[in-house]
Amino acid sequence: MNVLVSLTDKSGSDGFLKEISSIVDRIYASEGTKKYLEENGVECHSISELTGFDELLGGRVKTLHPAVFSGILMQDNDDDRKQVEGKGYFPFDIVMCNLYDFSKYSNGSEEEKIEHIDIGGVSLIRAAAKNWKRVAILKNREDYAIASSEIQKTGKVSLETRKKLALDAFKLTYRYDMMIYNSLSGSENGRIIEMVDGKKLRYGENPDQEGFIYNIPEYGKMEVFHGKEMSYNNYVDASSAIETALDFSDPFAVVIKHNTPCGAATGKDHGEALLKAIDADRESAYGSVICVNGVAGRQVAEAIKDLFVEIIIAKDFDDEGKRMIGKKKNIRMIKYSGSGPDRNFKTLFNGILEQTRMNTSVDQMKEVVHGRKDFSMKEIEFAWKIAAHCRSNAIVLAKGCVTVGVGAGQTSRVEATKIACSRAGSKANGSIMASDAYIPFSDNVDVAKESGIAAIVEPGGSIRDQDVIDSCTNNGISLYFTGRRVFLH
Repeated sequence: MNVLVSLTDKSGSDGFLKEISSIVDRIYASEGTKKYLEENGVECHSISELTGFDELLGGRVKTLHPAVFSGILMQDNDDDRKQVEGKGYFPFDIVMCNLYDFSKYSNGSEEEKIEHIDIGGVSLIRAAAKNWKRVAILKNREDYAIASSEIQKTGKVSLETRKKLALDAFKLTYRYDMMIYNSLSGSENGRIIEMVDGKKLRYGENPDQEGFIYNIPEYGKMEVFHGKEMSYNNYVDASSAIETALDFSDPFAVVIKHNTPCGAATGKDHGEALLKAIDADRESAYGSVICVNGVAGRQVAEAIKDLFVEIIIAKDFDDEGKRMIGKKKNIRMIKYSGSGPDRNFKTLFNGILEQTRMNTSVDQMKEVVHGRKDFSMKEIEFAWKIAAHCRSNAIVLAKGCVTVGVGAGQTSRVEATKIACSRAGSKANGSIMASDAYIPFSDNVDVAKESGIAAIVEPGGSIRDQDVIDSCTNNGISLYFTGRRVFLH
């Protein structure tokens, strides 16, 4: 049995080779690996002895040679054997190889990235994987353990195991190329997204549908550490809650019901923010998903002690928060981290839609009408950002960075306005009204006037903007145009 070894991560390789030494005829290793093995008591030859040339270009060229690849790709037949042996070469039965750690340089300069793209290693791995019917490709400690166990029992690595190792190797090279592409391509060329190891859920959106979740760690993480198993709808609502929380830096809490905020608030701490968010619509908060953008402690636990909540989400939970909330056996507790995807995807009948992340900034906002009351930028921005996270058509009423009425998911904008005002009742008086798209008719302003709304923030851009401006002017309602739309279908 002949072994070829060329490793970036050399850990465990010496132990494995010692374990199978009784059946190994020859070991050939690249220079760095040879030095490591010999320092750890494993005798081996240099690949240069086989190829007849020293490593070139600072080690970038060391294994790319017919002596190496014919020994890997040789099939178990007389013709191949005759060709290889006629050149004075021989077959390799095991290839041990892993790759430069490109991930360490994925955020570095272009020169650093290019320098750390592995060429020879990928070629060795693919060649060995392609010829899995004769060759075993080993990439790490786990592979060494599998191969060692079989060799010690039967004197070889089984065909079934060689195929499994080969499939793992193809997955490795695919992921490696995907990482390089995503790092070098730039956002204008899109990204490659991997969906593997999907977790099967109890069911999908409805009980007769299958459901799965595929985690993409580079987007973000949800760690569910307490409570019942998460459902498809739980994940959808949890994601909406986190995405909303990510838009705020002050202590913030949001209550999500059916994938849209029903209450949201900022406060001096997360407990106060959550109490305000729940009280904004306590009826809808029953059976909700809640997220705070910080640590959940005693104050957060106190805020929900008498409320049925499906999920509570936070960046972290302190010991007291865990203990108090954990008294509710079924409530899910989730820790989140990361900033979410920079692109969104949606499946269609005929394909997949992709778009960049929604921009909820008010950096283009201008005051068009100055009404009877002044508002801080923070209050205006709060109302606007909550509207951006409600399903369109969406109208949000807010006062003092607390929602007082939400009308979302309507086919008519004026109907959404009526719903938001109805939900707010007397709290609408003096509030800010945010609309996720431009207000098409002044009838929305008429409804706002009847409820005592003091300001409207909307994108602007309608052919009837002047009608809305005139109506706000006549009724003493401040009007702000943000210059961008925030539809969320």
